[in-house]
Amino acid sequence: MGAIVSLQSFISWTKNANLQERIRAARIMGKTWCPQKFLDKEKDYLILAMMHLLDDPAPAVRLSLARSIALSNTVPRNIILALSEDHPDVSGTIILHSPILNDDDLIYLIRKGSDLTRVFIASRYKLSNYVAENLIENGQLYSVIALLENKSAFLSSSLLMSISERFCHVPDARSLLSSRSDLPLKARYLLMKSVSNDLCKSVIVNRFITSQRAKILSTESIMNGIIDMILNVDDMNSMRELVVILQHDKQLTPALLINALIIGAINFVSLVIENISGERIDRIRSILYTGGFNVVRALYESIGLESEVSVIFVEATMIIREMYANSINIDPLVISEKLIKIIQKKDIAGLSAKELYEIIERICLDANRKLIRSLASKSSRFIVAA
Repeated sequence: MGAIVSLQSFISWTKNANLQERIRAARIMGKTWCPQKFLDKEKDYLILAMMHLLDDPAPAVRLSLARSIALSNTVPRNIILALSEDHPDVSGTIILHSPILNDDDLIYLIRKGSDLTRVFIASRYKLSNYVAENLIENGQLYSVIALLENKSAFLSSSLLMSISERFCHVPDARSLLSSRSDLPLKARYLLMKSVSNDLCKSVIVNRFITSQRAKILSTESIMNGIIDMILNVDDMNSMRELVVILQHDKQLTPALLINALIIGAINFVSLVIENISGERIDRIRSILYTGGFNVVRALYESIGLESEVSVIFVEATMIIREMYANSINIDPLVISEKLIKIIQKKDIAGLSAKELYEIIERICLDANRKLIRSLASKSSRFIVAA
């Protein structure tokens, strides 16, 4: 009975109190609740008083209450749930911080709430994989961006893959995804292809070059991206996964294989041969490192390379083998130059061989350009230092 009388007095007081007085009352009420320093008979009064404040016409009053109880794990759920659907300033405070809200509450808010509500949920500390999955399924871009920016959120490999598939065309999402060390290899491949495709479609590129040249540029960009991935994958299991990804995307071409050989990626080439031929990896590696010319040639032809092309691959393998034997650092410029000289001496005339020769020439040209840029950069630093 005393609680009811006290509540009636409080309600009467709030009708006449100004805004600042009500804000202060809401803050004091929350701070009184959180330490639980009150008698049991006062508990009902506090709960009823807080429920009354939920109907205060001023958002600032409700915000004051929300801020004072947001971190409490003892506040009645009905009060927290009501505040979580309030004005954005109020709901954001509760959604971001309240331990009372469970995963089911958050999923309800994802389905019922606004885009801003979903951004608040995505930014919540230590968001679960289950809630994150529902946010991604909802498909709202800004909540996904917030989710990627939330360093405390747990995102499984499958969720990161799902985000990559849906949002790899969005530069902001792409940037946040690519900076993650836990990004799956397939997702990283999708991002790389997306960048290359965007380059091909860009207004600036299409304004100054033909569509055919833009297509070639995109193909070369994808090739460079794949080569970069090969260079940065450091274990056989991941390399094997990359081979499967490239096979599914129909990227295991002679052009890619010769690029891989010229950078010295024997492990990658071995796994490609394993994937296509079904031979054991240890036998393949043994042939590539120690086999005679004709044995290595037969190995390359077992994966469908024509005889006139397989000769070039064998020569590249022999060059790399010699460099390894003499402890010489693998240099794409040196390998491509040697390969060009060998091909010129052999006078190979087939169309496929000529196309492969042109690819090797482009690799050599690119390697030369990189060397010149590197020398120019070093010269500039020396000039500045002087």
